[in-house]
Amino acid sequence: MDCEKIWAEIQDAIQSSIDSPVSYSVHIKPAEAVAFINSVFVIAVPFSINKNMIEFRFKNKIESVIEAHTGQKVTLKIILASEKDEYAQPTQEEKTFTPDAIPAEKKYFSSMINEKYTFENFVIGSSNEYAASAAISTSENPGRIYNPLVLYGNSGLGKTHLMCAIGNKIIKERPELKVIYVPTETFINDFVNCVKNYRMESFREKYRKVDVLLIDDIQFLKNKEGIQEEFFHTFNDLYGMNKQIVLTSDRKPGDLVTLEERLRTRFSQGLNIDISTPNYETRLAILRKKAEMNKYNIDDRVLEYIADRIKSNVRELEGALIKLISLAQLSHKDIDMEMAKSAIESILPQDGVVKITPDKIMDKVSAVYNITKEELIGKSRVKSLVVPRQIAMYLCQRLTDMTPAMIGKTFGNKDRSTVVHNVQKIESDLLTDEALKVNIEYITKDLQSE
Repeated sequence: MDCEKIWAEIQDAIQSSIDSPVSYSVHIKPAEAVAFINSVFVIAVPFSINKNMIEFRFKNKIESVIEAHTGQKVTLKIILASEKDEYAQPTQEEKTFTPDAIPAEKKYFSSMINEKYTFENFVIGSSNEYAASAAISTSENPGRIYNPLVLYGNSGLGKTHLMCAIGNKIIKERPELKVIYVPTETFINDFVNCVKNYRMESFREKYRKVDVLLIDDIQFLKNKEGIQEEFFHTFNDLYGMNKQIVLTSDRKPGDLVTLEERLRTRFSQGLNIDISTPNYETRLAILRKKAEMNKYNIDDRVLEYIADRIKSNVRELEGALIKLISLAQLSHKDIDMEMAKSAIESILPQDGVVKITPDKIMDKVSAVYNITKEELIGKSRVKSLVVPRQIAMYLCQRLTDMTPAMIGKTFGNKDRSTVVHNVQKIESDLLTDEALKVNIEYITKDLQSE
């Protein structure tokens, strides 16, 4: 597929998905498509502020638009225009979506690993000190100390940063080692494509003949028996040869009840570390570091205010800072407390408590069960869609002040009786279904922490 053609064709859809016309005009419109290889769509932007804003605010939305247009899962990678020469336009052979399409020199090191994620720019605090220490030790002695290393916790707390830092340090200091980083969705896509094209040996060549395997968001491996079987054997092969395996997850391995027991056992036999929400001091240190990286001098009182107001996760914290810097650049004004309060209040209400809405519930349930929002509110009676739909209705009843009639209207104009039945079904199943209980507790915790 021609990346430039795709990028041109989806601009209207991207603009429609962005709330602010100014944000689209300033940050996304100047971007140009550079490459589309192995499900990674690369765009280049003029300035760091554009890159940061897209990564922290618009990346997921753009990925969704590209996926809707191309019909496949896509990871968006944002680079600076000064770096685009490193991404030569792929040949026709490279544009296919199987591991065989990866050029020989890129066969093991995936370009999806984010080079900006290093130990040097990772801010260590009480919430992540143990995880950072273990990650550094792992990068210095891959396959010898903590194997597998599993980092888990809510989204936006630095799991991917630490994982990529491990890979970047090994690549820099041990260039002879073969390192690969992929999100779980890419691992699944590679598997599906190779099964379809009878190229399983190619898949195994790619993933089993590496020295370091980094897989992000392993919870998305759930309910996929064929791929779980393949991953089990991949894990065993690498572990048996003392090759380093690093995984991230949104919860501890023992709670990944939709994975096979033997996989959970394998994950638990290494070092599992929880990364929790950063405290005030760590949040302030992160803001100071990010301001320094963006070469922006911001009064400490402003940073203290942001650190006090944004408490959920690092991603939201960085997003608030990026928004503030962007506002200052667009208005040609210095950042002061008045500007900071205006920016933060547009993100959080005055009491600092984010209201849980049906849209947030549907977005979270859709993400956890790897389905689209349209499928969630649709009419299909397939079990893989019915259960998430019932869960979403149950959470709307439990976490909002919506009546069953209001919930039914939100979910595609369904009858009140249908909502009542679905809610009662979940309440009944929760008495005996441990996996369901764990999933609902996770979703609820994540919604309340945002």
